Amino acid sequence: MTSPHPALMLDAHVHLPAYHDPAEVVANARMRGITVVSVTVSAAEAAPSFRLRDDNPSTVRCFIGIHPSEAVAAGGDLEKLGGLWEGADGLGEVGLDPKYSEVTPGSDQMALFKAQVEIAERLKKPLQVHSRGAEDRCLDVLEGHSLRSLLMHWFEGEDSVARVISHRGGFVSFGPAVLYSKKLLRIAKRCPPEIVLAESDGPVAFAALGGAEGPGLIPSVAFKLAEVWGKSFDDAVIQLSLNQKRFLN
Repeated sequence: MTSPHPALMLDAHVHLPAYHDPAEVVANARMRGITVVSVTVSAAEAAPSFRLRDDNPSTVRCFIGIHPSEAVAAGGDLEKLGGLWEGADGLGEVGLDPKYSEVTPGSDQMALFKAQVEIAERLKKPLQVHSRGAEDRCLDVLEGHSLRSLLMHWFEGEDSVARVISHRGGFVSFGPAVLYSKKLLRIAKRCPPEIVLAESDGPVAFAALGGAEGPGLIPSVAFKLAEVWGKSFDDAVIQLSLNQKRFLN
């Protein structure tokens, strides 16, 4: 695979509003040629994320959503975001996670997740899903909807890879843990390169990597994916660049 132009890399999932100095993170990403997708966990983070996007339109994409950890306390957060969904580049981080509360059919988490999936479908926005410990339950919900594009963020569902692949516009992302996790390497090997994106999940720090974190780890993730795919680093970066364009459109 060759390209006449250098490919830009993408950090498909980073919590910019959670940083003490997000502007510095954005500046460092820009220097490295990395576009970042800023995701939120609550309505309170939406405004800072939009400001970062508007101040850095060539570097930041703004996804807004309510994380499953906030489902019980979310209250009127969906209504607070009501006038903002249209202006966002996508929805995220949304999803299900039994670590935080019940994920049963009538639970707060399930109701919140379904509502945000329906918004993404109606507005034809890309959707980022958190599915830790609930991969199949998330996919059960998603299969009832026609989405523009879908990213299963930090996907760990070894037995659910085929279901993700079956989604039109379905992607999975791998973060810095793929540099040392045998489980994630197994999953990466099962995923066609055409559905993979790279993420940092910053500001999550990785003890196994000396506490490193953030978008600066994306080239290392791309290098590991190149090994898994049997490609050169340059070809892997080009593949990831093509994937990000399809996901973000």
